[in-house]
Amino acid sequence: MAHNIVEAPEPPTIQHVKNGVGTSMGRTAQQHTLRNIGLILAYEFKKRLRQRSFIISTIIILILIVLGMCVPTAIEYIMATSTSQTRITMVNNAGPVANMNSDQLLKYMETALNGTTNQPGGTNPSGQNAPGKPRFVLKLATDSQLATLKNQVKTGSVNILLVLDRPSNQQLRFSYYTSTGGIGDTNLSQIQALANQVSLLDKASHLGLTPTQASQLFAPPQFVAVNLGEAQTSRSAGEMVVGYILGYAGVILMFMSIYLYGYWVATGVAEEKGSRIMEILVNAATPFQLMAGKILGIGAAGLTQMAAFVAVGIGALLLQTPLKTLLTGNTVSGLNLDITGSSITLLLLLLLYFLLGFLLYASIFAAVGALVKRQEEVQNAVQLPTWLFMVGYFVSFLTIASPDMPWVKAISYVPFWTPTTMLMRVAVGGVAWWEIVLTVVLMFVSILICMAISARIYRFGVLMYGQKLGLRTLIRLVRL
Repeated sequence: MAHNIVEAPEPPTIQHVKNGVGTSMGRTAQQHTLRNIGLILAYEFKKRLRQRSFIISTIIILILIVLGMCVPTAIEYIMATSTSQTRITMVNNAGPVANMNSDQLLKYMETALNGTTNQPGGTNPSGQNAPGKPRFVLKLATDSQLATLKNQVKTGSVNILLVLDRPSNQQLRFSYYTSTGGIGDTNLSQIQALANQVSLLDKASHLGLTPTQASQLFAPPQFVAVNLGEAQTSRSAGEMVVGYILGYAGVILMFMSIYLYGYWVATGVAEEKGSRIMEILVNAATPFQLMAGKILGIGAAGLTQMAAFVAVGIGALLLQTPLKTLLTGNTVSGLNLDITGSSITLLLLLLLYFLLGFLLYASIFAAVGALVKRQEEVQNAVQLPTWLFMVGYFVSFLTIASPDMPWVKAISYVPFWTPTTMLMRVAVGGVAWWEIVLTVVLMFVSILICMAISARIYRFGVLMYGQKLGLRTLIRLVRL
């Protein structure tokens, strides 16, 4: 009885891979490159967006972004509506101070501490707890009550005991008594500043200066700081604060997103290869089409998520001023966050560098995923590109101290490290427009080179099952 003998197909060689395996279906697939890439892109995009983990993580991060933007407003609201008051008892053993008796001095100090501007020597505003309710409440006591007052400070019925003396040198001396620890005492610096102010007024009165002349002593001088080692910037303090915050948050978010989406590419390729479904896919689309569609599909999902983060962040930040006005009636924030100008540019550059960084590293991750035999090996295989990316991630946090140093600029021009380092340079210092254009061009050229090399490795990895890849084989493959 005759038996049909089915011979196992000969494993493809590098030359077969170079020739595209030579199937008629493969040649047909090459004639529909854009259509095949579009179909794979749409499949990967919908697949990621429908994943429960993707939806849940996106919602959680969006909520955290909104809550994070509302933190300054919440703190200001809590401070504005706080009912706690600081009780200060003053004992004046110094006699008249700056031509003011004890009652006048008490009123002056209470006005200065609570932030009203109608005092002759300037202000030391600390704000109000609520309309009509001052934060500091002062009262007078006599020296005979000193022992009792110290016990009241210990028990907490009096927060601060302030004793004024005038030794033989006629200079004022302030004794500050409290039961609050040094780190937890938030009033000490304000009382010290007020003591300096009162002492200066007292010295001015002894010199015969008028109240107007004495008030001029408190006028701050014009002080301009110029750092010749760094590029000058016209950004306001509020814009710089927002730049620091967005820079740090953007770098962290970019690193996590690029690594996560790149890892998805690698695991997706390894999963398809391990299940042998790749043998069917390569007959309907070329390996390059598979790689390009997978990268662009996952990248589109990642870009959609990142765009949602940026849009919600901008909206939440712009909402803080009307929200603060509604809650506290105050339109001026203590942080004075400004989301206009350079901050909007920074957010747009975050999206741009994220997209370029993802395309660069995703092509590498795709090649790595195609070379592993099992999906369990992906985590170890992606360590090399991960550490390469982490170099720029760590350097970006050193950029804040010297954004315009030559070595920082040199690193920011290296495409593998440009996304994080360049974003931080834009956030903390002035960057010329041509530097942004140059880094974008360098990254675009690097993406094309890495995509071409990774496509060859990808084609080798998905077609040549069971063959060990050595360094010599890899070099020959890249040189094809």
